[in-house]
Amino acid sequence: MLRTTAVLVVLVAFFAGSRVNAAGEEGHSFPGSGITLRDGDILLTYVPSLLNSCNRTFAKPEGKYAHALLYVEFPGKGGRLVDFSADGLTAGEVKDHLVKLRAVALVRARVLPEKGKLADAFEDMKRRYDAGKLKFDFSLRWTDSEDGRYYCTEFISHLFRQSGLPDPFPLRQFPVDDFWVRWYSEHLDIDYRRIVSPNAPLYLTDFELVAEYQSKDPVAERNELILDTIFSRISNYLREDRMEIRGPSVGSRFIVSLAGLGLVGGPLARGLPRKSRTVFIILKEYVLAVASRVERTILLHKEEDWTAEDISALTRCVSDAMRDRYFYPPSRETTGVNPRRR
Repeated sequence: MLRTTAVLVVLVAFFAGSRVNAAGEEGHSFPGSGITLRDGDILLTYVPSLLNSCNRTFAKPEGKYAHALLYVEFPGKGGRLVDFSADGLTAGEVKDHLVKLRAVALVRARVLPEKGKLADAFEDMKRRYDAGKLKFDFSLRWTDSEDGRYYCTEFISHLFRQSGLPDPFPLRQFPVDDFWVRWYSEHLDIDYRRIVSPNAPLYLTDFELVAEYQSKDPVAERNELILDTIFSRISNYLREDRMEIRGPSVGSRFIVSLAGLGLVGGPLARGLPRKSRTVFIILKEYVLAVASRVERTILLHKEEDWTAEDISALTRCVSDAMRDRYFYPPSRETTGVNPRRR
């Protein structure tokens, strides 16, 4: 009896994260549910990082997700997670990837894709990518194959339209803020109107939110709170207070130049246009400086003594205290001048 029970426990544990589809192939379950992923499922994700928190703070339409993946069934291979990011175009194993994320949403089109259509569309794009004719679009221009550059939501949009499915990330369907249109153009050389955030399908009637998952990792939860609070303050400095970002210090200018040469930094820092790269590196310094000071302050007391409200209030105070090292208010004396940090 004990041996039978042990075998049953092992079998339950083995099949908890997978299902078998109609074709007899092993499927994959969405975390925290019994829902099996199917061809064409869109997975909206968030992990606590500078880029993710920046994306969900500024991109429109608003929402808590910062990146989009696509689940595609490949004949004879099973399901893969298709991802186009600064690190390249991949179709990776699902395994336990999703449970490592801080948050993920499962979104489905109300119309089922024709079998093999998405896989064929992806394979066509992968051949172009391998031939060097397809690149990640660091300028977020949304040209749809005119220059062979795509970012995550634009790429999924292309696959869906090529497969005869409704567009989950339609361009120019969501209102944008004129302030950010001007700011992105002036400071980043990016057309803000051509950015569609991963949250778009949550607003569209052709798609439905099937399930959401959020990890219970206390470290990830705290990092998310700290980063979101910092970027909320940055948004306030730029939009409400009309502050400007100070010019880079000597050290930052050196890093910007080295990143442009591909000598330092990750794919994102190296791939961004120079204007965007400069702003990214300055803001990264600011965010890391604030987050580091917040973390050191938290460690001065028992972690369990800190509530979410306490951490958020502390982060706002530290952000404001360090603000003037990285931002400055426009005035008659400094109009047209971008003072550097020392």
